[in-house]
Amino acid sequence: MFDAYVQLRRKHRLPVLPIGVYLRVGLNGIGVDAYEEHFWELRPLRFEYLYVGLPALDAVEYVTGENWLGVALSALMTISKDRVAWLGAEALRRIQAAPLDDQQRFLLGECVQAYLPLSEEQQRKFEKLIASENYKGVQAMNVTWYEKGIEKGIESGRREALREMLEERFGALPSLALAKLEQSSLDQLRALQRSLAKAKSLRDLGLA
Repeated sequence: MFDAYVQLRRKHRLPVLPIGVYLRVGLNGIGVDAYEEHFWELRPLRFEYLYVGLPALDAVEYVTGENWLGVALSALMTISKDRVAWLGAEALRRIQAAPLDDQQRFLLGECVQAYLPLSEEQQRKFEKLIASENYKGVQAMNVTWYEKGIEKGIESGRREALREMLEERFGALPSLALAKLEQSSLDQLRALQRSLAKAKSLRDLGLA
């Protein structure tokens, strides 16, 4: 967080508000965290940043709220296992009806489908729900996104963002890694992005 802050501050010469979004760590849900450096008794650096710990937040509260990013990120929040399929369907239904353009709906809907923790049984229940009358708008929305080619654009954008994150972490990418990135499907790119936090090398990600 501190390194990213310094880089953005130097590059743009503008104030930066640092906010960490934790996908797997809840802490207090929403709060302030800090990074410190010490030299003997001296503390030359204390860097504070806001954080949102998604696993500690109530998924039902956010999926029914008016913050559309919160609706999408509810897939990573706390909810009982028997309601996970409902959560996914409801999040997509609300995004479909939101006052947003098609690309924004696609981005938020992709977030839900990428992170919703569905078992095989829950997946079947989810598919049954979105095929029902109450969620028919979700099916129509998926078709519209695909027909307009938005998915292709999102895939290209995700690939470029992932390349930048990899170069920031591991330096210039070898030709093999670039080729594998170019050949990766949208689902594979999602998986790579989720694995990046724990990876120590390109080999850990299957890119070397």
